[in-house]
Amino acid sequence: MRVPMQFLMQKESAIQYLDMDEMTFERFIIPMVARLKFGTQTFFLTDQLEEAVISLAEMSITEEE
Repeated sequence: MRVPMQFLMQKESAIQYLDMDEMTFERFIIPMVARLKFGTQTFFLTDQLEEAVISLAEMSITEEE
């Protein structure tokens, strides 16, 4: 069984990684993932970011049917 690699990504990097503007990221992605705060910095797990995008895509397809 393959164990997915989990990496931490800072908020700014996550926004760039997903190619989203900050408002879209905060509205649609943040409610679907865990946030890790260390001082003033916020981090996300990369696998959760990817799962959130897949979930949004699946919801979009379901709405179109």
